[in-house]
Amino acid sequence: MELEFLEKESVKAGKKGRRLAVFGFVLCIIIVGGLALLYKDGIDMNDYRNKEILFYASIMVGFLLIMSVIRFLRSGKTAKNGKNLILPFKEATKAEAAEIINREAAEGKILVDEYIDKFKEGEKPYGERVVLTPSYILLFNGIGPITAIPVSKVDWLCAEIGISGRSSFKVRLLVFTEKKYYALDGFDIDHAKSVAEKLYKYIPNIFSEYDYNFSLPHMLEKTFNKSREEYRSLIDSAKNPANTNLS
Repeated sequence: MELEFLEKESVKAGKKGRRLAVFGFVLCIIIVGGLALLYKDGIDMNDYRNKEILFYASIMVGFLLIMSVIRFLRSGKTAKNGKNLILPFKEATKAEAAEIINREAAEGKILVDEYIDKFKEGEKPYGERVVLTPSYILLFNGIGPITAIPVSKVDWLCAEIGISGRSSFKVRLLVFTEKKYYALDGFDIDHAKSVAEKLYKYIPNIFSEYDYNFSLPHMLEKTFNKSREEYRSLIDSAKNPANTNLS
């Protein structure tokens, strides 16, 4: 029997999780090998500093090994009935939301399916991804659960150019809702902007009259964190242009 959309995504995430688990296991072997070389060259165990280093290194190796085993075991399970979903608005049970998402996907109603970065033809994509169906916008981080936000709960989204307060120059796809805003990070600015434009075909760009590439997303992000009431006022004003006073 063919797997449904969310189950297929669970299988793909599981494969990535197993690769990370194997990487963690190999890292443990490298660390243990390094410690063995130190022993070979002779460590003075009468020196408390050497004992302390060995103690903390052993803890780190043990932790990595345990986490690698746990990740490997978990990654082998296929999530069913929406168990790989995060529903921030609790508008339905996971099984109910999964039924809607799987049905819309089976009916060919995936409206947008894009990674935040662009990849060359033949190159295997990775990283963060957004999928839009008529009912939900789905945010993927690659290996973890999928955040499912009802389309009706999205206030606005945009490609935010440059990360405020950080040295690196990135682009983020920001999705604003009344509860919180979500960010998917990327480096391909033009592609992320094109993803936002595709989403605007189905989710209104309420700030389309403003040059928001730099100032507006940062301002809205700052306002959201400072005052939820002021944020709500800006969103409501943008939805009713006659009352908008943004500059």
